[in-house]
Order: sequence, then C-alpha cells, then structure tokens
Amino acid sequence: MIKKFLLLLCILMILLSSSIFAQNIPKQRVAIITYLKGNVYVKKFNAELWIPAKLKMELVSGDKVWVQQNSQAILQFSDKSTLKLGANTQLDILRLDYEEESKKEVSIFKLLIGKIWATVERLLSQGEKVEVQTPTAIAGVRGTEWIQEVLEDGTTKIWALKGVVLFTSKDKTVEVKEGFQSIVRPGEPPEEPSVIKEIEKFDEETLEEKKEEKKESAILEPEKPKREESLLKNSLEYGLFRKDNLILAKLSFTPEISFGIVKLGLDLSLYTNGEDISYIQGRIRYGEINLPWLGLRYGNIYNFNLGYGLIANRYSTYEMDGITLRLEDPRKGGILTLLPSPFNRNENITTTYALRLFYRPLNRLELGVNGMFDLDEETTKQQGIIGADVGYYLTKNIVAYLSFAQRLIHNGISISDNKVLSQNGLILGLQVDVPVLNTVFYLQGLNYANNFTPGYFDAYYEKNKILGQLPGLSEATGRIKGIILGLDSRIFNIASLNISYDTFEFETPTLYGNLSLNLSERLSLSLSYEQGNISIPFKFINPNTILFLNVVYPIAPNVDAVISIKRTYDLYGNPTDVYYITTKIRL
Repeated sequence: MIKKFLLLLCILMILLSSSIFAQNIPKQRVAIITYLKGNVYVKKFNAELWIPAKLKMELVSGDKVWVQQNSQAILQFSDKSTLKLGANTQLDILRLDYEEESKKEVSIFKLLIGKIWATVERLLSQGEKVEVQTPTAIAGVRGTEWIQEVLEDGTTKIWALKGVVLFTSKDKTVEVKEGFQSIVRPGEPPEEPSVIKEIEKFDEETLEEKKEEKKESAILEPEKPKREESLLKNSLEYGLFRKDNLILAKLSFTPEISFGIVKLGLDLSLYTNGEDISYIQGRIRYGEINLPWLGLRYGNIYNFNLGYGLIANRYSTYEMDGITLRLEDPRKGGILTLLPSPFNRNENITTTYALRLFYRPLNRLELGVNGMFDLDEETTKQQGIIGADVGYYLTKNIVAYLSFAQRLIHNGISISDNKVLSQNGLILGLQVDVPVLNTVFYLQGLNYANNFTPGYFDAYYEKNKILGQLPGLSEATGRIKGIILGLDSRIFNIASLNISYDTFEFETPTLYGNLSLNLSERLSLSLSYEQGNISIPFKFINPNTILFLNVVYPIAPNVDAVISIKRTYDLYGNPTDVYYITTKIRL
C-alpha cells in the first residue's frame, strides 16, 4: 500500500514539474497570412520548392515570401502587429522567436527587394527586438509604424511614421524620428534624415482595415466552410472542330493537375465524322513551372519577342507546340531559350530555336546577345538571325535601349553571300512603366537595310512558311527608317489591352491589338487583331490579317460554353477559319 502511494506521489510530482516546465517554455512564434492579392508564393524553411500562399497559412523562422507583380500580402502576428508586402517584394523571415535568457520576443527579417508597410501595435519593452535587414543597411526599430523599400540596385529607403528607426550602414547609425525619412545608397553611409514630403499608402490599406474589423466582429458567428482548391481539376468537353473543309465531332477529357508552382494540362480527345472514329489523340496541352529564377513552359508559343522585337516580334505557333525556358538571377543575368516540341504531331511541327544570354555588370545596365534559327530539314527553308543589345535603366520605371541584328542565313544561303551580309537593322528605343496606370508605353526608332525584315519571326512566320510566302533574297539598294508606338495596359485586374503600330517611311505599316476581359473565374473573352502591310486607304482586312476570338461563358453551375475562332484571309479576301465550339463540363 505504501509502495503504491509513493508511486502515485512520484507520478503527480513528475506531472506537476513538467507542467510548470512547459509553462516556462515560450510557444513558437508565427506570422499568419491574413490577406492575399494576385500571385504570392511561400518557400518553407525545410522545402526546396515555392508553393502558392494561402489565407491563414502560418509562417515561421526560415520561411520566405515572394510577392509577384500586381500582387500584395499581409502578415499578422499574435499581438496584431502587421507587415504589409507590396508588389515585387521578396522577404526572408530570419528569426521569429524568443531570446533564450530573457524570453523576450525577437523579430528579424531580410527585405531583399520591394516595399513593406510595418505596424507594431505596442511599444517594445527592454530586450525585445525588431530588425529589418537589406542588402545595404539595417533598420533597428524602436517605433511603431514605418515604411521600408529596397530598389533594384540595393538602395534602401526608410520613412518613420511613428516612433524612431535606427538606420545603420558602413558603421554609421542615424536616428530617423517620426515624420522623417532617410536613404542608404550602395557602398555609402545613411544620409541625414529629412522631413517626409510624400507617403505612398498600401493599395488596399483602407479596405483591409474594414475587412479586419468585419472579421473580428464575425468571430462569434459560425464560419462557413470554404471549398479547398483541388490539386486535380477534371473537365469534359464535347463539340465541333473545323479546319478547312474538315468537320468533326470532338469529345475530350482535359484534366489539369497542380502541384504548387507546377501545373500540367492534358488532352485526351476522340474525333469522329459521325460514322466511325476518325482518330484518337492523347497529348500534353501545357505544362509550366514558375519561380523567381526558373521559368519553364510547354505548349503553344504566343507573343515571343527577341532583341526588343528586332529579331522576333510576337512570334506565335498557334497550333504547334514549343518549349520556353528561363534561367536567371534578377541581379546578375540569365538565359532565355525557345525549343521545338519533342512531341511533334503530323503537320504540327515547328523547327525554330531561339537563345538569349543577358548579363548585368552594373545594377542599371543590361547587356544581351540573341539568336534565332529555323533549322528545317529542307536546307532551302533554313533561316538565321543573330543580334546584340544594351539597356540602361534611367530610373526604376524608364529604360533606354539599343538593339542590333544581323542576318546569317536566308533560305539556306549563308552570310558568305553579299545579299545576306547586307541584311541588318538597328533599334533605338525608350520604355516607360507607369505603375499608377498599370501601363507600359514604348517608342522605337528603326534603321535597317531595305532587304532586311524587322521582326522577321512574327505571328505570320509559320503561316507564310507553309504557304511559301516568306520574303525572298534580294540586293540591298538603301536603308529604311521607321517608328513603332505601343502600349501594354492592365485595368483593375479585369481587362488587359495591348496595342502597337509600326510604319517604315510611311509604307507597309502594321497594326496589332489585343483585348482580354476576365469578368469572373468562368466568364472571359479575348479578341486579337493583327494586320501587316496595311493598305491606304485603310481596309479592315487584307491577306495579312489574322483575327482570333476566344469566349468562355458559363451556362450551368458546372458547365461552360467555349468558342475559339482563328480567321485568316487569302489574296481575294476569302476567309479561312479554324474553330472549336465546345461544351466544357467541370467534373
């Protein structure tokens, strides 16, 4: 009896001591994602791949956050302090824990590039620490609200809205008090603080405050279950397919698989003429990987540009598949390649290759070399152009560039022929990014030999190659000057508009336009128009006109109607259509 009593007493003492010990061990600190807009990715400290961020996802020491263009995120801590991350921001969470001895909270971050809006809900007590490191400076925070930004060249800016920020670089520390700002340039100590003249607010700041209040008031209400995004999306399509004079009924099973940053779309299709099965097709519709340093996509090539448009200008394969691969370090340089598909299907064969190597010896300077070749099995159809370019960023949003291109192979004839050697061109351009309007404007001036075709690899290339209508080889008798005007705009994440117009000594102008509307997840429209060699007076269509329309319209909760039409015209204005009319069932 005594032994049982002693055993019970020991167990109670162990439980009591372990409970007391557990109370003295601080819980692991976390940051919770409370707001997402656009494309935001997270790399966990023990993982190799970036994964899409999700609401209420918990982040700990060692995790990384990557906010892409036109995107935002908000991280919230247990005391309601927040870090608001703007577009094009990369943040590493170095430490989010407690000091072992004092058990005081320590928060250390590294802002590699981009902008953060930080709010600490309480004054820090003795021993507590909030620090934001950048490639050029360290900000030690004693205040409660500040903004911090890192530019592409490593320049760091601080705006102290409340409290004090200790700004350190090159063994010099300055106190940036409330209402003041300071800046650290690469290799320099911080500048003396100056009065804040203008403060850029977080885009969704006001809206999100209202949302947070609404969330807090709704805590007592039962939360409605949310449908989790599935890794596998299945859909069934049936309808008509027409090409030239061939009309077939089509039944397709098109699953889409998503593993974080990896996406894959398959197409298992059956075509029938109504009497028997014409043929069965199984293929990869598309596959893609998207990381800051790696981009890989398989599928139709659309709007591929090279040499600032001097070598390839919106090169597209439409029904033919290809591979684009991007490897880069945003601060140093990288590689961009275009390869034909290894899964050629009947007439859907492209033999075109492209390569771009670019290097940034200085933060504002980029040097590049380019090459694009069609290595067709028939030697007389082979083409090749190489070039080089240099771009200089006058500001973060304005770049001036110079691009040169030289023809190496024309219809299988090499540069040893003077007709080929004389084919070259030059572009001097300026590109302006206006973030407020979500618009990029560009202006280019061209000077090229009159036997050289700027943007030779374009949206018409594969069509003209099949029809035997590519430009022939001729002597150079002079040079031509021209201009290109264009804009790329995105409106409220609903619509995108792309327009470009080029003319060469007011001859053979080209007009291109594309309008895309995404009114909801399942309701969208895309219309593109391109005309080369515009006639005067202007005619909406000519033999070099391409029209493409794609409409997705929901007709039931899980059923969408899809219409895709590509139209071209012959010399007499007669249209040729390739279209799909299908019904898509989401399984």
